[in-house]
Amino acid sequence: MHKMKNHLFRRGFVSHLIFSILFLGSKIRLFIPETTPKGLYRHPPRYAYAWVLGGIHEDKPSYKGFVWTILISADILRREGSEADFWVFARMSPNSTLYDLPKEDRRLFRALDINVVLLDKPKKESFAQIVFDKFLTINMTDYKRVLFLDGDMVPMTNLDFYFHLSDPHNQNVPTLLKPNFIIATRGEPCNTGMFMVEPSKQNFEKYLDIVRRQHQKAKTLPHPHFDWGNGWGHSFTKTGDFWESVKITKRQQWRWHASHSDQGLMYMYAKYVIQNVSIAIGERIQNWREGPKNLPEKESDVRDILTPFQGKLLRHQHSCSEVVRGQQNRFWRCNPPYDSTAHFMGKKKPWLGEHIKDEKATHGLYGAKGQWFAELKTINDKLNMSIEVERWNSHIAPQMNGVMLGEMAMFRDQDDLIGIV
Repeated sequence: MHKMKNHLFRRGFVSHLIFSILFLGSKIRLFIPETTPKGLYRHPPRYAYAWVLGGIHEDKPSYKGFVWTILISADILRREGSEADFWVFARMSPNSTLYDLPKEDRRLFRALDINVVLLDKPKKESFAQIVFDKFLTINMTDYKRVLFLDGDMVPMTNLDFYFHLSDPHNQNVPTLLKPNFIIATRGEPCNTGMFMVEPSKQNFEKYLDIVRRQHQKAKTLPHPHFDWGNGWGHSFTKTGDFWESVKITKRQQWRWHASHSDQGLMYMYAKYVIQNVSIAIGERIQNWREGPKNLPEKESDVRDILTPFQGKLLRHQHSCSEVVRGQQNRFWRCNPPYDSTAHFMGKKKPWLGEHIKDEKATHGLYGAKGQWFAELKTINDKLNMSIEVERWNSHIAPQMNGVMLGEMAMFRDQDDLIGIV
C-alpha cells in the first residue's frame, strides 16, 4: 500500500460498500465491491467531493479527458481553499487487459490526494450503467455531506460554501439549504451533473429499495420498460402534484431528459423518499420537508439567496458578468449554482476540440474552455504529465476523438440494465 506524506489510513465509509445491489439474482448489472481501498486523509474532514470514472482502457486515450478534468477540478478546489476530501469511483473497461488503473493515472490521483475506489470490472459497459455509480455517494457515511461532480464539469470557485450553508453546526453562515441539494435545469427538475447528499446507511438502503422495486416492475413492461405515469414510484396525477424546471411548470408525466435513468431516480430519492431537500430552480431555492400523507411539503421558495455566499468566479460564462449578477430578472445561468461550475456536456468537452487560448471571453462556454486549457497546462507542469499542450491540435486532439460511453443513457440499454437479457 502506498505511503503518503502526512497521511493516515482509515477504513471510512468503505465498510458499508458491501451491499449486493439491486437484488437481481445472478444477473446483477451494477457492481459494488465486497472490499474497497482504505481512504487517505490529512485530518478527519466532514465533507467530500466525488466523481465517477468509467471506460478506462489502456489503448483508448479518450477517457483521459475525464481524468484531466477531475485533476483540474481537484486542483482548483484545493487552490481556492477547499478543505474537503476527494474521491473517485472508477471502473475499468471490460475490454481492458488491466485490472487496476494505469500506473500513471494512479500517480496523478495520488499526487493531488485524490482517493480512488476501484469498482468491479463490468461485463458490459454503457452510459446507462455507469451513472448509477453516482449514488454510491449516499453510502459515504464517514462524511456529513458529499458533493458529486460529473467528470466533464469544472468548478469556477470553491464549492465548500454549499456544505456550510447546509450544516446547522457551521456558525459562520446561516443554514439556508437542506442536507440534500439537487438542481433543476432548462427542461429537467433534476440534473445530476452536480448534487449534494447527506450520506447514511439507512438512506442508501432506501435508494436500493427504489431501484429494486422499479426494476422488478420494469421487467413486466414493454420496451423501454418505464412507466411514464408512475416513474420511479410516484404518480403526480394521483397526488395532484407536479414537477417544474427552469422553463417548464406543472408537468405530471415522468418525461424529461434521463427521467428513466439517474435524473429521475435522484428526483424520486431526494424529494419523495428522503423528503429533506433543497431544489435550485433558476434564481429560486425551494426547501422541502416531510409532510402529511407521506408526501413532501414545501417549506420555502426564496429568490437569490446563494449569491452573497459564493466566492469570486474564475471565469464568467453565457455572457454573464459581475454587473449582470446583480441585476434582477437576469439570465438564470448567471446565478449560483449554475455559474458555480462549467459543465462541458456532450461534444462541448474541451478535449474533443481545438486548443483555445483566450480564456477571457464570456460568451457561451468559450472562456471556460480556455480556462480548462490554462488549468491543464498548470497541472501538466506541476505534475510532470508530459502532455504537449502547445502541440494540442496536431498531436493530442486526434487521439481524443469520440465521446466515451456515449452522451446519455439510451433506451436500448434498458433490457441489459434491468437484467432481462
